[in-house]
Amino acid sequence: MQTFLNRVAKHIYQHHPQTLGRIGIIVPTRRAAYFLLQELANTTAEPVLSPDIMAVDDFVEGVSALQVEDPVHLLLELYETFRDIDPDLAFDRFMGWASVLLSDLDKTDQYMVDTARLFDYLSEAKALERWQESMPPGKKIENYEGTKQYFSLFENLHLLYEQFRARLLAKGKAYRGMAYRQVAEHPDQIIFDKKHYEKIYFAGFNAFTEAEKRIVQSLVKEGKAEVLWDTDQYYMSVNKGVEAGKSLREYQRSGLFGNWNWTSDDLLSSSKKVTVYGVPNATLQTKVAGQLYKEMLQADGPDTPVPTAIVLADENLLLPMLYSLDESITDLNVTMGLSMRNSLLYTLIDSIFDLQQHVVEFRNKQGNVIRIPKFSHKSIDKILNHPFIRHYEHVILRPLTDEQTIIQKTLTTITTQNKVFLSEHELLEMGENHPLFKILFTRWQRNNTPQVLATFYGLIDLLREVYKDYKNALETEYLYLFYTLLKQFEQTMEDRPDVITFKTLRTFMFELIRQTRIPFSGEPISNLQVLGMLETRALDFERVIILSLNEGVLPTAKRQHSLIPFDAAQSVGLPTHQHQEAVMSYHFYRLLQRASEVHILYTNTNDAPGGGEKSRFVQQVEYELSQYNPKLVVENKNVVFESTSAVQSDEEIYKDDGVLQEIRKYLSGKGLYPTHLNELIRCSMQFYLKHIVGVQEKEDVEEELGMDKIGTWIHASLERLDIEYFTKGTDPTEEEIIHILREEFETRFQGYVTDQGLNRIYYQIGEQQILIFLRHQMQQKPRRKILATEQPLRARLELILQGSFTEVWLGGKIDRIELSEDQTLLVMDYKTGSVEVTGKQKLNDPDFQREVLKTVGDPKMGYVRQLWLYEYLVYRKMLDENGLRLSGHIYDFENYRILSGFYSFRDPKNLIVNPLELAGAENTVAFLGQSEQILTDILDDLLDPEIPFRKTNDVKTCTYCDFTGICGR
Repeated sequence: MQTFLNRVAKHIYQHHPQTLGRIGIIVPTRRAAYFLLQELANTTAEPVLSPDIMAVDDFVEGVSALQVEDPVHLLLELYETFRDIDPDLAFDRFMGWASVLLSDLDKTDQYMVDTARLFDYLSEAKALERWQESMPPGKKIENYEGTKQYFSLFENLHLLYEQFRARLLAKGKAYRGMAYRQVAEHPDQIIFDKKHYEKIYFAGFNAFTEAEKRIVQSLVKEGKAEVLWDTDQYYMSVNKGVEAGKSLREYQRSGLFGNWNWTSDDLLSSSKKVTVYGVPNATLQTKVAGQLYKEMLQADGPDTPVPTAIVLADENLLLPMLYSLDESITDLNVTMGLSMRNSLLYTLIDSIFDLQQHVVEFRNKQGNVIRIPKFSHKSIDKILNHPFIRHYEHVILRPLTDEQTIIQKTLTTITTQNKVFLSEHELLEMGENHPLFKILFTRWQRNNTPQVLATFYGLIDLLREVYKDYKNALETEYLYLFYTLLKQFEQTMEDRPDVITFKTLRTFMFELIRQTRIPFSGEPISNLQVLGMLETRALDFERVIILSLNEGVLPTAKRQHSLIPFDAAQSVGLPTHQHQEAVMSYHFYRLLQRASEVHILYTNTNDAPGGGEKSRFVQQVEYELSQYNPKLVVENKNVVFESTSAVQSDEEIYKDDGVLQEIRKYLSGKGLYPTHLNELIRCSMQFYLKHIVGVQEKEDVEEELGMDKIGTWIHASLERLDIEYFTKGTDPTEEEIIHILREEFETRFQGYVTDQGLNRIYYQIGEQQILIFLRHQMQQKPRRKILATEQPLRARLELILQGSFTEVWLGGKIDRIELSEDQTLLVMDYKTGSVEVTGKQKLNDPDFQREVLKTVGDPKMGYVRQLWLYEYLVYRKMLDENGLRLSGHIYDFENYRILSGFYSFRDPKNLIVNPLELAGAENTVAFLGQSEQILTDILDDLLDPEIPFRKTNDVKTCTYCDFTGICGR
């Protein structure tokens, strides 16, 4: 295969064998310049002076009298120019459209647009937008500050353009388009400056900007230049409907570029195999491409690898693509830069800005909003768990201690104490004033840019020590680039002493980050080249793998990233999406021209760009090019996930000797509680994980109080009220009740924001319900005497389980024990939710009673089971200890009967009594016997090795279960 650059090299050497040193060659990219130099070196066997080979941007900048300024300085210059016109311009609003405006000005000059015509058009168009003639009487468009500045921009565009250029010109600076325009308007200067060139060759171009066109045409007209085209008959003459030849056909017809060199027929006559792969998702494309290239290398053999290009239409796939290449592939070159915007370091910088800019807002009693600078637990967690910080912890902090590091201690403290917001002082204290914590959590003073920069310099110094010997050099490169970026930012701001806000500073810094790319270095002539679409210009490969050939990616979606409307751009000769599609079409067909093997990948799922539709360019190859070239073979394939049997988590846990031993240890140790029994019957797998294995529930910081927290607060408040008042025979005042409620709330929920939002509403509802409940209690006549609150009870049993005597402890904590006038002890439990039991009439059926207590996992029936166990515990305590001792008095079951029930704060005025009375339990002894028989049946099954622990069949139970991730639900 003869490549285009090989043909260019031979053509130039043939015409200038002795005078190569006086030749200039201009190509689209620096990569093409390097490869052309290699081709020239291979063309001649004797030493010769090398010609000047350069990319077109370098050529124009070299002949221009102006120096192209970096984008950040340009943005500042543009802002200061606009502020001279409109002193009220807000920088933050300006930055919203500044980059787009700068791009538009660049294109305006690149295409030599009549600026007076363009900007007059825009001003008049925006004036029409504001025209209020059709508004109803008495109505008008509100002229907000943002709207005013937006229209002010269009009113003053021409003035801004002229003053901006004059400002740059006075400093000898320019933006790229301005430099091109300056050269194009004075082409004689090039001819004069480049007289030492015998000839200048322009090779590999397809769509000149108007400035480039004038430069090239003026040199061709003077006989100083020749253009070498890389075109194909297919899109030049045979199929003129193909966008690839749109500009080129016009150039050829005009004759303004001299003789037409060259047009080949590779697309029409050469053998090609094109394989199109539909892939389920974008990243999986890189895995497929990596596997394809591995198989290709194995087929090629180690000594004869075929030159291959992996072309990324979506450049965001660069990192996944590099990680998808086989580890044995070390000979490759990456021509793309990796954007710092996609780096992990960027996410850390972004998180630090978020942390520092977070302010907590409270509303005081007077209704005024108070802003307190505190750090959010979410931002703290995000920073301390960041990979850069975790690596620092692993290398620096962990070797210093056998216990938790200060990072882990801090995260644990925040979670256990539920600290939603933390101050600088709290965090530094938790971090033991370690330099890392001082850098990360020292509060920035308002608009103190040097302090912000010092923070990032300090962070780089700490992380540099960790990463300097790290095997992955990418992180070190990011740190170095960020350091140079900070220096650049610092120097940029030195000349502008204006005070800038954090928002402005962040915007500037992120603009710098967006423009910063890590340049990959590699062997330029490697057999594998990883490129973006634009880097393929003028290069040829025998084998090509192209990724992301979806409609909407190549060509890109029809979006105007411009302040200039489509009709205005088309009217004055600016490029539109149609022009961009033609350019991309040319690059695509160029890749196919000399390639014999082409692999095209696209994402075929509905959520992919373009709805999973393959690019129109691919369809043109399938349905058009294949009609003209009989040697073209197109094959379509779909990539599917291999259907292997998925590893299922065990649905059952069988009870071996070790598990049975742990169950017996549990029963005779911690013991069985009503909530545990409910969990066992509701889902034995949950019971096993929680109480036998001992898996702990993950704690998270909660910003809003859940019902469990509200229940804790209500229980604690009522316990304190019972101890301090009711058990002593006195009633608290409403003010005293409210005071205790407030104290308990603030003590237990110090980490929560409780003065506003849902937490405030929850507090008010809870306070209201407790007041209703206690008012009702205190108004009762006769009143029940309150004997105990939060009363713990434990009872030891000897049960025959699986044929042997087994020690079993039962335990529980009763919220309140009351005594009525008829000498009934009421064992009461508080519930914040509804406890109304359905199907009460069935609870009198002896068989149904046993079914409820032994097998029914419904939460409502679980309440019945809880009350039954409370009754059993009290009676058992009376039997074992000859009476229940409460408040200095003994209550025996011969003189006192037990009744259990609930106080539900959904209905605080009603007492809900246990609807279940065990059949055949006419007296206490019978009740104890019946209850122990039911407990024996339940626990006998628990110790039965033939009955495994199983997941519940009721998936509603899994909704709020903490172990769904373990059991696989």
